[in-house]
Amino acid sequence: MDLDKAAKMARRAQAALPCFNAVPPLTRRAQVAESLREAILTGNLAQGTQLVELKLAERFGVSRGSIREAIWELIDQGLAVNRPYAGTFVIEVDLQTMEELFALRGALEKFCFTGIWDHRDSAFRAEFIARHSALIEATASRKRDAGVNAEMSFHSFPYEFCGSSILLDVWRLLSKKIQLGLAMSQELLRTDEFVADSARYLYTALGEDLEAMHREIDRHLRLGISFIEKLQQSQAKR
Repeated sequence: MDLDKAAKMARRAQAALPCFNAVPPLTRRAQVAESLREAILTGNLAQGTQLVELKLAERFGVSRGSIREAIWELIDQGLAVNRPYAGTFVIEVDLQTMEELFALRGALEKFCFTGIWDHRDSAFRAEFIARHSALIEATASRKRDAGVNAEMSFHSFPYEFCGSSILLDVWRLLSKKIQLGLAMSQELLRTDEFVADSARYLYTALGEDLEAMHREIDRHLRLGISFIEKLQQSQAKR
């Protein structure tokens, strides 16, 4: 290859990508939005809580403008709602919404396991067991945020393993409200019943009977709804 041809190829390679601006660090708005989002999804910021700009600005040590932008980001993500003449509040997820969401989740989860069933391997088994162990450890710690995050990580793994970007995107779209439901049920004391239930789910997911796994998904989600029903009943008695 002559030098002129090599030089032309080098110039084409350098021109293959456009110029990009450097990626800036997280803005204050983004940091505030992330902190609020984490607090909502782990249940540390209760559903129905009013998001008052002045109080949040004082707590975070930022301007009200940064708080306002962060709150609108939460509204866009469906985690907060603005009520005219009343203010902005953390979204509340009622029992009917959770029943509809869990029904959709059940159909999605069955589809996911059907797709991955014949492709589960030793790596799948090891990772799923590891995430289950992390869930049990987080449950034992009695730390609600750790429990919610560990439960989401456990149930997200089949979608991550499936290799379908579309299926994973749908799961992520639903996952925020699903996580709100988990945060609600985490308010109840997680006992040996929860530990045994999660172990049963894991055991069935690693087994050989796909139809049994479909039944287990239905049973597992019904149990989740029952947790939320018990929580609402206990709140009504207060």
